[in-house]
Amino acid sequence: MLRWLEKPLVIDDAFARCEAIVVLGAPLRDGRLTPILAERVEAAAQLFRAGGAPVVIATGGVTSGSVAEADAIAAALRTRGVPHVIVERASLTTAENARFTAALLPRGATVWIVTQPFHGRRAARLFRAAGLSPRVWHIADSLEYRDRRRALRWVVREYAAWGKLLLRA
Repeated sequence: MLRWLEKPLVIDDAFARCEAIVVLGAPLRDGRLTPILAERVEAAAQLFRAGGAPVVIATGGVTSGSVAEADAIAAALRTRGVPHVIVERASLTTAENARFTAALLPRGATVWIVTQPFHGRRAARLFRAAGLSPRVWHIADSLEYRDRRRALRWVVREYAAWGKLLLRA
């Protein structure tokens, strides 16, 4: 049943060169990347090295502790050889990630969104509503697939977020 619930959430866009790669924030643990966020950073670095875009935007404000998620993401990207990182440290939600990133780019800019598979479809909708042309980078070996004990929690959380989004629309 879980696989059936996962399927509508996932987007697997084909590779294309975009104007930017956007790494969505996630809570830090003691100012450091969690496994979920480290997975996003590694995927974005690989996408950058493959020529996915000339710049990476790290998004995410301070949601726990005193370090902005975007600052931790940017530092990790730089250690992985990504020289061109723009930091957006004001956003606290995916909708804010989209709006604040859109303010940094020309209207209609094509962007890769790097996040876990279950989060990709909703993130793409929010980025499209903010005026960008999003593509979702599918992390095929994501923790969301490997950690089946937590997968149900992630799927339920995402469907709840969709419900909230659709009620506001």
